[in-house]
Amino acid sequence: MKFPFIKFPALPQPAFPGKSECIRPVLPIFLINGPKVVRVFAVVDSGADSCVFPASLASHLGIVLPNQNSSVFCGTGNDAQLAFYEDIKVAVWSVVDRKIALTFDLYAGFCSTMEHVGLGLLGQDGFFSKFKVSIDHRNQCFDIEP
Repeated sequence: MKFPFIKFPALPQPAFPGKSECIRPVLPIFLINGPKVVRVFAVVDSGADSCVFPASLASHLGIVLPNQNSSVFCGTGNDAQLAFYEDIKVAVWSVVDRKIALTFDLYAGFCSTMEHVGLGLLGQDGFFSKFKVSIDHRNQCFDIEP
């Protein structure tokens, strides 16, 4: 299944004075826990070890944090981050076909330090481990194959 990159506004910076937007491999998805559903965007991130989302989404899904399934990880900074994991389902929305393109089970992390990002991360364990992902930056799209 082919998905287009999503464009985000960007402010010009001294290193990139003409930049006004950036494109990223981002999926519109639904996180599902029983009858509770939350819509979110998630970056397809081969550099992320696991799949992690802002902690505030857990409460919307009826997941109580903290829980016993904790894991410490580090991002681009030196500070350790703490995520709490739960089994959920994910439904990927196709903006092209305007329907659910695929669904899968996911052991997802929820982390308070992700709040400022506003996006989730679909990483190695749970996403890349289940799908073949091909990124075509030149044509601003990516493919996901089960």
